Amino acid sequence: MSHYFLRIYLFFVLALCIASSSAENRNLGGNFKLTTHWNEPYTLSSSKGQVVLLFFGFTNCPDVCPHTLGTIKSVLTQLGKRASHVQPLFISVDPERDTPETLANYLEYFGNRFIGLTGSIKEIDTVVKQFGGFYYTRGENLPEASYSIDHTSNLYVIDTDGKVASILPYGTPLQVLLKNIETLIPSTQHH
Repeated sequence: MSHYFLRIYLFFVLALCIASSSAENRNLGGNFKLTTHWNEPYTLSSSKGQVVLLFFGFTNCPDVCPHTLGTIKSVLTQLGKRASHVQPLFISVDPERDTPETLANYLEYFGNRFIGLTGSIKEIDTVVKQFGGFYYTRGENLPEASYSIDHTSNLYVIDTDGKVASILPYGTPLQVLLKNIETLIPSTQHH
């Protein structure tokens, strides 16, 4: 793909992603309370003033989760000092296997900016529903260690006031995610 067409493609993807921050997103999200990978309580409101990147997944995920977390890590690197205004959250939809210690070990691969979150199945169900997400648990006849979980693969970009600004589908180009974040970092913090 030529550079010109790539730029046009990225422009349209960005326009679609920004358009996704319309009225339907206003009813999504809200404060919640879960447990961090440091085994401490966390509420979304404790990240007020930061742009939050929220992703649902699990540590045994073979592809979507590590790819998305790797993309977030790359975006944080590109942001440089401005990355201090961004808080990535990884909420496990597999609390039976993803203990705080398991989350801590997994997130080491992606740097020290991520907060891993877990809780009871009921608590996680509530947060998933708040964000209009879904996930399905494992089948009954599968061995404990080998099951997989289908889950929402969207990345939720939450503004500095704690409101969902955009919902980006899996595979959104890194540059589009970067632009979405940069538009939310207050201008006094761009330098």
